[in-house]
Amino acid sequence: MAYDESALIRRLPHGLTDLFLEQAAAKTAVEGVLQETFRRWGYSRIIPPTFEYYDTLAAGASVQLKQEMYRFFDREGNILALRPDMTVPTARVVSGKLYDRTPPLRCYYVGNVFRHIEPQAGWRREFTQAGIELIGAGTPEADAEVVAVAVAALKAMKVADFQVNLGQVSYLQAILSEAGLGNGELRRLEQAIDRRNDIELQRVLAELGITGDAARAIRAVPHLCGDEGVLCEAERLATNPPARQAIEHLARVYELLCLEGVAEHIILDLGEMRGMAYYTGITFHGYAAGLGFPICGGGRYDNLLANFGADLPAVGFALGVERILLVTHPEIDLAPHLVMRSCSHPACRALAAQTRARGSCVEVDVLGRQGEALVAYARALGAHYVVCCGEGPTYTLTDLRSSEPGCRRVLNRHELEQELALWSS
Repeated sequence: MAYDESALIRRLPHGLTDLFLEQAAAKTAVEGVLQETFRRWGYSRIIPPTFEYYDTLAAGASVQLKQEMYRFFDREGNILALRPDMTVPTARVVSGKLYDRTPPLRCYYVGNVFRHIEPQAGWRREFTQAGIELIGAGTPEADAEVVAVAVAALKAMKVADFQVNLGQVSYLQAILSEAGLGNGELRRLEQAIDRRNDIELQRVLAELGITGDAARAIRAVPHLCGDEGVLCEAERLATNPPARQAIEHLARVYELLCLEGVAEHIILDLGEMRGMAYYTGITFHGYAAGLGFPICGGGRYDNLLANFGADLPAVGFALGVERILLVTHPEIDLAPHLVMRSCSHPACRALAAQTRARGSCVEVDVLGRQGEALVAYARALGAHYVVCCGEGPTYTLTDLRSSEPGCRRVLNRHELEQELALWSS
C-alpha cells in the first residue's frame, strides 16, 4: 500500500482524541467545579511540567506503570518521559522545594497525563487527572479529610449515585510481615484478593507457603466488606499488634467520616488493596452506578517523597475527568446571549463591551450581515437576542425566543441598556 502523507496528517495517533464545542466546554466546566471544590478545602494549585527525566517519574512507580510511560531522548541523550500521573511530580516539588514550609501542605492539580495503554471507556492514552495531595501529616484526620474531599468533589459534580470503597493495605502488610514476599509475589496475592476468587486465593497461598492463622486471615480479607462490623471481624483475625493497629487506624478514619456526615457513601472493604507495593495505609476507590470501573482512587503513600529528599508522609487521590464525564452531564449552552451587527458607531461597541462586562456573551457579526440575514444567522447559533442600530439614536431588539408579534421592538439607548441590564440581575 502506497504511503499517503496527506491522509496521515489528517489523523491522530491511536488512543488520542479531539475535544471541541460542547465536549470541550463540558470538560472545562467539570475541571472548574473540581478546582473550586479543592480550593474551598484549603488546597492550592501546583502545575508541574508535562515531561521530566524518566528516572524521576519512574521513582516509586510500579513495573506496569514504567512499561506504560512514553519515553524519548533530548539532544543531550538524556532519557525523558511524559508524566504518567500527577502524584510523582507533586511529590518531587514538595520534597525538593517546599519541604521547609509549615506542615501539612495541601496541593491540588488538574493536568493531562500520558500512558501507552489500550484505550477504553473514559481512559485514552492522554487523559486528565484532577486530584489533591495532603503532605506532612500521617494522622487518621488527614486520611479522613482526603476521603471527605473525594466525596465532596463527586457531590459537587452531581454524580447521582456513588460509593467509596475504603480499605487498609497495612492490615495485610502486617499479616504478611514475616512471609518475606517480593513485589511479584505480593502482586499475585493482590490480584487473587482483588478477583475475590476463593479457589484461586487458596492456591496462591499454598504456592507461597502461607499457612495457619495468617492464611486464615488472608482468606477472609476479600469478604471483609460492609459496615463497621467489618472492623470487629478484622481485629479478631489480626495475627499481630501491627495488624490490630492498622484496624484501629481505619476505625478512627471511619469515625471521622461519620462525623463529617459522609458515611452513607462509604463501604469498608478490606479487599480494597490494589497497589500494596506502593501504598502504605488506607486505600480507596470511588464507583458510580452503571460503570464497571472506578472513577477515582487514592490512598496513603508514606514512602514516596523520600525518593526526592524530604521524607514526609502523604495521602491523596485523583479523579479521571473523562470518566467523570461518563456519569455527569454539565448543562452547556454555547449560544450567545446577543448577536449584534458590526458597525462603525463607537456607542455600539461600547454597548457590546458593557454587556460583556455584566457577564453576558455577545457576538458581533464580522461578515456584514444585516436585517433578516443577521436574524437568520443568530437563529442558527441559537442566540437569544439580536440588536441592530438604526440611523438615529434607536436600536431594534429582536427576541429570538418568542414567536409573538411583539418580539421585535425599537428602543432608544437608555431603554436598551435597561433591558440588557435585566439579564444579569
